[in-house]
Amino acid sequence: MEKHIHSPQNPLVKETVLLLEKSRERKAKGLFVAEGLNELRLCIGAGYKVQKLFFCEQDIGRGDLLETLQMNAEQVQTVSVSPEVMKKIAYREGVKNAVAVAESRKHELKDLKLPDNALVVVAEAVEKPGNLGALLRSADAAGADALILCNPGTDVYNPNVIRSSVGCLFTMSLAVATAEETTTFLSEKGFQVFTTFMDNAESAWNADFKQATALVIGTESVGLSKEWRKPNFKNINIPMFGKVDSLNVSAAAAVLMFEAARQRRGGNFAV
Repeated sequence: MEKHIHSPQNPLVKETVLLLEKSRERKAKGLFVAEGLNELRLCIGAGYKVQKLFFCEQDIGRGDLLETLQMNAEQVQTVSVSPEVMKKIAYREGVKNAVAVAESRKHELKDLKLPDNALVVVAEAVEKPGNLGALLRSADAAGADALILCNPGTDVYNPNVIRSSVGCLFTMSLAVATAEETTTFLSEKGFQVFTTFMDNAESAWNADFKQATALVIGTESVGLSKEWRKPNFKNINIPMFGKVDSLNVSAAAAVLMFEAARQRRGGNFAV
């Protein structure tokens, strides 16, 4: 085990802070930082390789931490740190916690493993980490088979994505691609594609989502790019009954995903 690190100026601490704060650093090194016992359980359970595990003995002992995460000492380099160091590298305070440095993945379309009747959500140009995290969480909850990000404006390993997704970044099948690559992929795989342009749309309540389906969501400010205007794609909207004419991207996606889940369960959400 690493010797105890008590100074926030330690080089290893500085390296970890860079990974936390800089997308360029994460991409260059192929590493990211995750925290929270629940999130780390999901990360490890999904087969991510954890290189370093920081913990503060005032919060949780090394043995209890490894047992909680179902790891053994040979699997990971554990680093004991002072409360000051933990405060520097962690978002949460005053709870049992740990911070991990783990190896990222490429998330390519060709690596997606989908069932025959898959439900896929496509999100284009998502910029806010909180929105992406909420999308991942909703996709997991609705039982979607994958989330495809087209030209995202945020790094999927941004720490706020991990936090707001409550670790669902690790539970969801995820791919990152261009819109052109994604439209080709979906067409080749035989998906029916539902877009969400504001104009000339039919109500989502009249759509049939029981076949292999891709739900395509754009941003509130810009919407979807012209790449998604295809003659064989169907355009839908969510009926609005109040004063506003649109929903937050993560809220809109959640409404559509749960309608698809309802249909696929025969209209019954009973467990």
